[in-house]
Amino acid sequence: MIKFLKTHPAINYIVIGLLLLLGIVLLRYGMTRDVVIFVNDEDQTIRTAALTVAGALRAAGIRLAEGDQVMPDPASWLGNQSVIQVNTAFEVSLHTPEEEQTFMTVERIPANILQEAGITLSAQDRLLVNGTPVDPDTPLDVEGEIMLQYTPTILIHLDIDGQETAIYTYQATLGAALADAGIQISTDDAISEDLLAPVTEAMTVTIRRARPVTVRIGETMISGETTAATVGEALQDAGIALQNLDYSLPAGDQPVPESGEIEVIQVREAVLLTTDEVAYENEYVQDPEALLGTYSVVEPGQVGIYVSRERVTYENGEEVHRILDDQWQASEPRDGVMGIGTKVEIRTEVVDGVTIEYWRKKTVYATSYKPCDNQGVCHDGTAGGYPLQKGIVAVTPQWYSVPNGLAMADLPVYIPGYGRAIIGDVGGGIPGTPWIDLAYRDANYVSWHHWTTMYFLTPVPDYYPAIITP
Repeated sequence: MIKFLKTHPAINYIVIGLLLLLGIVLLRYGMTRDVVIFVNDEDQTIRTAALTVAGALRAAGIRLAEGDQVMPDPASWLGNQSVIQVNTAFEVSLHTPEEEQTFMTVERIPANILQEAGITLSAQDRLLVNGTPVDPDTPLDVEGEIMLQYTPTILIHLDIDGQETAIYTYQATLGAALADAGIQISTDDAISEDLLAPVTEAMTVTIRRARPVTVRIGETMISGETTAATVGEALQDAGIALQNLDYSLPAGDQPVPESGEIEVIQVREAVLLTTDEVAYENEYVQDPEALLGTYSVVEPGQVGIYVSRERVTYENGEEVHRILDDQWQASEPRDGVMGIGTKVEIRTEVVDGVTIEYWRKKTVYATSYKPCDNQGVCHDGTAGGYPLQKGIVAVTPQWYSVPNGLAMADLPVYIPGYGRAIIGDVGGGIPGTPWIDLAYRDANYVSWHHWTTMYFLTPVPDYYPAIITP
């Protein structure tokens, strides 16, 4: 027979409570499970007895923010579901040519983000993330602020030297669009639109490539490029203008040759006057009114002049043609009469500090001599019978005496730097030169070899030549 112990009622309640708590704990422990939670593709595994998705997230310490995406729904029962996907939302700033907008998204792929904003991205459009080009199908690494810059492309139709093509661009100007497409435009190319023109929808642009040309002008070569169809237009492009009689090869109205070689022939005409002179003769007469040693014109002579006028054609500076236009006699030759001055005028001059009185002076080339030469041969006499010493001047035979000379023998003279002297000897002289030789003794010899002046001192002789020739 079983005997029940009699206990206090309070103790019974405590025992019953503990048994219930133990049952609950055992029940909860039997209901726990492993749950895998992915947060932006990073996973973690927790063991939880939570009954709902939200409870599991709380158990994992994950707090949801506005815009976060959870699958399954946070309010749903876990049931047998052991995987939860959480995509956290982030703020995106989207800039397009039309507007700027900011919104929250859980999407990491840029193309899908644009799709959420109602923008369908084409292959040619430009997309920048924080200023850097990205692959629109590669998920973003979301850290910090995200700014998307979207620029749609515009279609441009091109006709390049008759070949049609098309490019897509997001550039604002035509020049930038062509450069972005790798289409180089030289300064000599012809283009139907300005390179600074704004790009518009369905724009059509015609480009004519410049062709290399070489223009030869004489010895000068000018190279450049042209889009011209004719030689004349190509020369205009090169800044070369045909003037007057100039012409080109090929002609200006001909197409630019395939070789690109053009020659410009510069044509110039000149009128040349040439003269042929017929000399005249002079008759010489004495002129008592003209000073001694000078000439006067009694009656001027005149040369006979014949003139020819020719027309000469030059191509690139070289004469190619000459014709005689006319010939005439401009003047007839006429002999002249020249006067030889015979008038003597006594003059004074201070030379070497000495005042001298003279009636004629002559520029001469002076040398000097002495009795003995360098071989020891001595000769002490002179043609005038004077001893060979300082004060004797030798002249050429043509100057010394008549009838063969000019009768200068025994005339007193003065030579600067030498002093007073008498023409008393004859020397060989220097042919064609007004020459004198100054005498010295061996003891006082001074070498002379320079030009000087010989003054003829007074009194004036009874006979004197009007002209002294060398």
